[in-house]
Amino acid sequence: DSASISYASQATVKCAIKPSASEEPASTLSPSMNDPPLTASKQTLEQITQTTIGLKAMKADDAEVPVYLRNRRIIGDNPLASRERALNGFRKLGFRWFLRGLRLDCGRRFPLRYQREARDGVPIYFEKPGPSLMQRQPEFSDPAVRKQVKEKVEKVIRRRYLARVSTGLKLKSLIKYFAVPKGLDDVRIVYDGTASGLNDAVWAPSFWLPTIDSLVRALDADSWMSDRDIGDMFLNFQLHKSAWPFAGVDIGLILDEEGKASEDRWYHWCRNAMGFTSSPHNSIKMALVAEEVILGDRLDKNNPFQWSRVELNLPGMLKYNPSKTWMARVRKDGLNACALFTFVDDERITGATRELAWQASSRLAQIQAYLGIRQDAARKVGLCLQQPRSWAGAVVHVRPGEGVFILTSEEKWIKLKDTVEKWIGIVESGCDELNHKELLSDRGFLVYVTRAYPEMIPYVKGFHLTAETWTGNHDEEGWKLPAAKIIDKPAPPEARNEDDATMAYLARKAAADVQRAPLDGVTPLAPRLHADLLALRVDKVKRSTSPISETSKCGSCLLWIRGDTSGKGRGSTFQGYRTVHHLSGQFGPTAEGTFRVGIWSALEEEESSNYREFTNLVEDTELEAESGRLRQAELFLFTDNSTAESAFYKGSSSSKLLHHLVLRLHLIAQKYQLIIHMVHVSGKRMIAQGTDGCSRGVLMEGVMAGQDMLQFVDLDKSAHHRHPPLLDWICSWTMQPDLHPLTPEEWFVKGHGIIGGMKDVRGVWLPDHEPAGKFHLWNPAPATADAMLEELLKARHKRTDTFHVICIPRLMSPRWRRLFHKVSDVHFVVPPPSWCIVLAYYNMFEPLWIGIVLPFVPHRPWQLKRAPLMVELGRQLCEVCKDCDLCARNILRKLLKLPRQVASVSPSVASGMLHMPRTGDVPDVGPHGRGWHRARDSARESEKIERRA
Repeated sequence: DSASISYASQATVKCAIKPSASEEPASTLSPSMNDPPLTASKQTLEQITQTTIGLKAMKADDAEVPVYLRNRRIIGDNPLASRERALNGFRKLGFRWFLRGLRLDCGRRFPLRYQREARDGVPIYFEKPGPSLMQRQPEFSDPAVRKQVKEKVEKVIRRRYLARVSTGLKLKSLIKYFAVPKGLDDVRIVYDGTASGLNDAVWAPSFWLPTIDSLVRALDADSWMSDRDIGDMFLNFQLHKSAWPFAGVDIGLILDEEGKASEDRWYHWCRNAMGFTSSPHNSIKMALVAEEVILGDRLDKNNPFQWSRVELNLPGMLKYNPSKTWMARVRKDGLNACALFTFVDDERITGATRELAWQASSRLAQIQAYLGIRQDAARKVGLCLQQPRSWAGAVVHVRPGEGVFILTSEEKWIKLKDTVEKWIGIVESGCDELNHKELLSDRGFLVYVTRAYPEMIPYVKGFHLTAETWTGNHDEEGWKLPAAKIIDKPAPPEARNEDDATMAYLARKAAADVQRAPLDGVTPLAPRLHADLLALRVDKVKRSTSPISETSKCGSCLLWIRGDTSGKGRGSTFQGYRTVHHLSGQFGPTAEGTFRVGIWSALEEEESSNYREFTNLVEDTELEAESGRLRQAELFLFTDNSTAESAFYKGSSSSKLLHHLVLRLHLIAQKYQLIIHMVHVSGKRMIAQGTDGCSRGVLMEGVMAGQDMLQFVDLDKSAHHRHPPLLDWICSWTMQPDLHPLTPEEWFVKGHGIIGGMKDVRGVWLPDHEPAGKFHLWNPAPATADAMLEELLKARHKRTDTFHVICIPRLMSPRWRRLFHKVSDVHFVVPPPSWCIVLAYYNMFEPLWIGIVLPFVPHRPWQLKRAPLMVELGRQLCEVCKDCDLCARNILRKLLKLPRQVASVSPSVASGMLHMPRTGDVPDVGPHGRGWHRARDSARESEKIERRA
């Protein structure tokens, strides 16, 4: 029925993706089409469709401010005309008062630490002198386009985003602009800071933005959401004066002939301009500062964003509840706290009830207007809904009593159907060579959609294989050949077959002459692509939803499975647990732990250890699912094979056999509505727990001898909690005797540098911040490391003058590894023999990951992470931590002193200290060349500083 492919049905129908025809091992695991699907009423479909249409109209540039929403809350649903006129009069009067106060003390409305940046703009990091390109703006040949551009430029001038060049300012460079179509009858102006050379002269730090996972973490099965949108996001914030001379704009096209010949045609940006490299980072930084004022005092009972504590509900805890989120901020009344998430200019507010969500949304608008950064975005406010529009690339729907679901928008779903049908038609037409550029474009879109539908990831493999088949180092089915099969072959003079093409590719790669795309623009078809396209065909796939593990109900039990292989043997141990919402009213172990022992066949024994380890887990999961113990349950698979964990979380593998195993696990999860986590643990933990002995036939160790399975599940324990003396070791090299790990409550306050606050003269609470140079120790449990690192990344974006130390045991690392590398300036891994033996502790099985975040320095390279010296120090620390704890302490102490030493010397000397190339041209430093004395003195000064360090 074509009606089932509507927008609303993606929130109501479970996914049932059929396996590829080429994947016979998984064919018997496809979900039954006779399973009763979830249904949606016609009324719900119409309601969501109308909501979508309304949200599109709300986003239009000429949309009106929906004052009826405010009127309805004040005077009800049937207002009198006189009352509406009275409210409009009060609005005009209040707006006048607001503008008067805003002009007087706008800068003082920000926290004291950020008032200068709010007034003057965030400083720009110039890597080299700015450009000098004073070329006039080209004319627009099309009169209609010229008229539209003129209106846009005049609008920017009226809002004072562009200012006329003053007497004391000398323009050095102009930013050109051009028009691109926006819809059918409008244009958008693009300002190109790259063409003038401005973007090449500056450096902007990378930063983090919230994701759908961040949003879902704050939701439960009864939450409400509201959307806001900041108008003219970048243009709300000041451009630093150091960039004004290079941000000129020629507005001659909107002037008459007399004006074009005068100096009145020269303007410059005084707000963060679109097309300027630093604008996203600087604008979002100030938006995060404003967020501190918006969230206000968390202990104020009148604040809709109030919260009193952080509740942890982590796997490994005795009373772990799979139906609840793993971490939640909770109010005094027991409800989940309201939260704010901002993806550039799209704001999403969450609340436990509709009223709380509205109050939080109203406070957001009030405080942003108070700070002068809201502009004209009141027209973009929407109702509080449980099924709102898309945000951050996906749609999140809350279905009361059932859970939280991630979807994609109707437009993207239609495009997905069209894309799949297009390529099915091309392949079935007999075409053996495909357009490479078009294939890459559509593959990128499919990868984007899989953010909402992870179960589709294995079926994108055919696109991956086809996109790389042209390189030649693939077999006849498109799979990449192992290195052992292609490295030892001599390179032929010309490519005559597949092996010759492979060797030619390796020869080009060795000569650093690798092509990024085929010269003829086509790539051979991988056989797997057709099967994957048929599996993705929309008329065979019911509308897909993905319940989120932290918030969706997943049954009344969870199961821990540990698998291991040893030579010809294989073994697994199992333990099931009832959760606190079990129908029996009991929780705890369902029964005694069980185990399974077996041996590999002769053919299986010849396969790699990666394949056997992964196969052991998949087959055990299938057996448990078929026995009926896994329906709507949460499953944790533990393995000492990192390849299995990596392949599972990536959703695919370059190995054909491993990829089929990943697909089998996905199909099991769909058929039995499972939530699966795969955790890589140390082999020593497997030995202590008993699974290693089980694979060898030893059945009287660990859990098989009566020990509790939870004793070997440390997902809820931080490194400091597992071994308190670790804190003394960290204090010894940070030289901070009073350093203590931040609690989960402090992640959101003290970790951001907030040490209190007070209300200003108008009753708005402004936070107070700690001085520069403070140390913070972040020490989360592995299950909460991703949430902790997100808060640290937000704090780092706002403040770059603080030291941070991160300690995380290497468990569940796919959830947080990318964030860890993003925030750390230096990181190293301490193996268990070091921090177990040195610290006199014996059961810290996994390595400890330690990251250090250093303050910025006042000149190039600005962020020490960019210096080659940081990579060298990280390698040294990994080496010395294995043998010499004292050497590691000395290196770490020198490292923490480095920011102050670099800040005290000139940029050229700092480049030598950090092993960086100096900026500018290389001087002639021969015996009689110019600059010889300066180079000698610089080298001597660098050597002195290094010896002093």
